[in-house]
Order: sequence, then C-alpha cells, then structure tokens
Amino acid sequence: MSEKNFWTFIRDNLDLRMYRIENRVSTGMPDVHYIDNGQTGWIELKYIESFPKKGKISIGLRMSQSIWHSRYISHGGKTWILLRVGRTGIFLIDGKNSRALQKMPNISSFLELCSWKHMGNFKLYNWKELKDEILSDGKKNTNHDNNVKRLGR
Repeated sequence: MSEKNFWTFIRDNLDLRMYRIENRVSTGMPDVHYIDNGQTGWIELKYIESFPKKGKISIGLRMSQSIWHSRYISHGGKTWILLRVGRTGIFLIDGKNSRALQKMPNISSFLELCSWKHMGNFKLYNWKELKDEILSDGKKNTNHDNNVKRLGR
C-alpha cells in the first residue's frame, strides 16, 4: 500500500464528505479537507510500512506541516494526522500533537499521542468509531484496542 492507496481506502469507506487537495502554493497544508453537518477540518494522511524494531518513529511529517497544523488550530480549526502502518493498523493523532509527532517519538510516546487506534482488519463499526472521533471535540479516547498495548513494549 502507499499513501495514495491509503487515500482510496479512506475515501471509499469513511462516511465523511472529503476532498483531496494537492496544493503546491501553501506549504504544509494537509491532504484532505472534510465536512459533515457543518463540522469541517483537515486530515494529513501518512503511510509507513512498519514500526521500527526499536528507536524513534518517523512518519515523514515535515516541520512545515507541523507549523500549518499549529497555525490552523490557533484560529479555531480542527486538524488530524491519520497514519496507516502497513497491515498493522490505523492511528489517528490530533493535529495539536503534530509538533510532538514531528520530533519522532518512541513507540510508547507515539501511542500516547493517539486519539484513536485500531489494529488489524476494519469492520463497519470501526469506520463509525473513526468518523465519530474525527467529529469529536478532540478529547483523548480511553477505549484502547487490546492489540495496541503490545506495541508499547
């Protein structure tokens, strides 16, 4: 899979009106704009093949992207980073954590940054959970997937 394929996967399954944006003018702007019943925001899609065996996680989030998230949020906007890790799982990080994510945290710290996560295959209810979290007020979800706990070694 690639980031492009991840976009297709999200577009075809997540019940939000979404627009893929390829902006070569504004550096750092996220890939996807969404709207649902008047709630809008941005999602930066990222894809990596696997978590590192040890050390820090780099998902390729650039400084310009982190700055964009911070500025947009400072004006009352909502942003997210949605990461797919190979066939391992999908992880949603509130944009307010973009700077911490850009600094390449270890696996344990990365998992703490996540607002929502799911390991393995998606079922219909997982898509609903993801949508609900994206449209939420951004408070951390304490409903952890048991499989995710194993990554925090």
